[in-house]
Amino acid sequence: MPTADALGEHVLTALSLQDTMALGIVRLTESEHNEIVWPELPASAPEVNFPVDYAWKNIQNRNARGVGRLLPFFADRSVGFQRVECRGGVEAFETFAVQTDCFVVFTVDEGPQLWEAQLFKDLLVRGGGHKIFRYYDEEPRPYRGPAATHP
Repeated sequence: MPTADALGEHVLTALSLQDTMALGIVRLTESEHNEIVWPELPASAPEVNFPVDYAWKNIQNRNARGVGRLLPFFADRSVGFQRVECRGGVEAFETFAVQTDCFVVFTVDEGPQLWEAQLFKDLLVRGGGHKIFRYYDEEPRPYRGPAATHP
């Protein structure tokens, strides 16, 4: 996706439609993880001895749990995307960057109250595009804003 907001809107729409295929197409693939991202992460250093296949399996398992816990909240609800707020800054690597501590801000059922959720926590930014590492299982909550996580 070209922007964090485009990605957030795509994810929110997919959740409300219960469209797991649409959720999957904006996630990092195994080959992207193993061939592009993993070699630049500190955990990939030989002295750490952390296997890439174990790392990917962990991401997959946690992602499945996250999607499974998010879908019920959004089922049969009308959601209004507002914005993505990445409150943790950017971690720069050699060939990509990671926007951290990201929240999707939205409304539910055309109500005026803003909600927020860490549907995804980190965004991979590479070549002008944005992708998700995995989905998180955090429950949506009333909007607290940036000060809620960074006093």
